[in-house]
Amino acid sequence: MSEQTIYDEILGELVWNQDDECWTSQVQFTLEHIVNITIDPEDVETGSIILMARKSFSQLQQNEDNIRHLISEQMLGDYNENWNDGEKIDIQDFIDSIKLEDIVFNANGNIQLFYNDGYLFAGHGIMVTIDDTGSYQEAILFG
Repeated sequence: MSEQTIYDEILGELVWNQDDECWTSQVQFTLEHIVNITIDPEDVETGSIILMARKSFSQLQQNEDNIRHLISEQMLGDYNENWNDGEKIDIQDFIDSIKLEDIVFNANGNIQLFYNDGYLFAGHGIMVTIDDTGSYQEAILFG
């Protein structure tokens, strides 16, 4: 069976992953930054979920600096109190250390953003939840 692909001008070449039942792609997020994209369609029609992901992706590109700021507001205190090995950092150092690597678009409109922690938290990832209205919900460590 041949690989099923859809080309989208914003989301790039979306490839159907039969094992995980999702669409995947790698997309230029900024001029210097490529992210992995996953679209989990569940039972939503493919065209509808891709349109939703396109809109959300564009909003994320516009708001990602603010999202990193919100992550740092939430997690900087924990870093400076528990993870810093005696050297406190400021909010800008925190923001500059984390990097968006993966975006998962869910059929219900929620989005998960997965950040590389820049080894602030000993290599644990940072997962951010964005709700179906595009609002930041929380950031948690994983892995």
